[in-house]
Amino acid sequence: MPSCFITPFSYLSTYSNITMRIIIIAFLALTISTVNGQGTTHEVEPVGIYKEIDTKNDIAAFKLLNDASKVDINKRLKVIEDNANIYTPAVLYNLSYRLIMLQKFDDAAFWFYVAQLRARYDVNRCADKTANASEYNQAYGPAVNTYALKDLDNLESIVKKVVAFVRANDEKYDQRWINLSGMDAMNASLGGKVNKDLSVDKSLWPSIKAKTIDTYYSDFNEMLASQRKK
Repeated sequence: MPSCFITPFSYLSTYSNITMRIIIIAFLALTISTVNGQGTTHEVEPVGIYKEIDTKNDIAAFKLLNDASKVDINKRLKVIEDNANIYTPAVLYNLSYRLIMLQKFDDAAFWFYVAQLRARYDVNRCADKTANASEYNQAYGPAVNTYALKDLDNLESIVKKVVAFVRANDEKYDQRWINLSGMDAMNASLGGKVNKDLSVDKSLWPSIKAKTIDTYYSDFNEMLASQRKK
């Protein structure tokens, strides 16, 4: 079942008796926030091959989304929507939040689920099995689901469009963005071993994508059937 439909709102996860989280911030530096009695925060930069991950488009997108000038927000959002394939799911999650704020709920739901599905694909082709997009789903999911679950027929229509979009469009961003959420990236930044292969063999990607989409859609339909019985 897609986690966005069932995961409660949460920002922190537990790891080895220390509450910590790894997030990709606007400039996609690796940030490790360790919450203790003093609430200290330690920031480390990606190293080695992790530093080669291409984040240029995402940096530009976050700047556009956070632009404090009087440039029309709708025009800024349209730039992201029209070029969605070059941005990582991190940008699309943020796009969905901006659309929620403008009360464009259908558009927000569409881009949230596109982000979620693509993030799941990126996780499935990532060599680091600790990498995940749970922080994004937990942070952005509740606002979308509060709206989406009120009208199941509309939700079904939106997710059908999401699946069709992801099937028909190629991802043109650096899929290794998801590696920055994994323990391998953190360990490398702290002086540990740097892995060379961040993703599984590229020849496997088409089958991974197809299976990811099919599983996601199947899980969604199971959830939908369950919701309609209530």
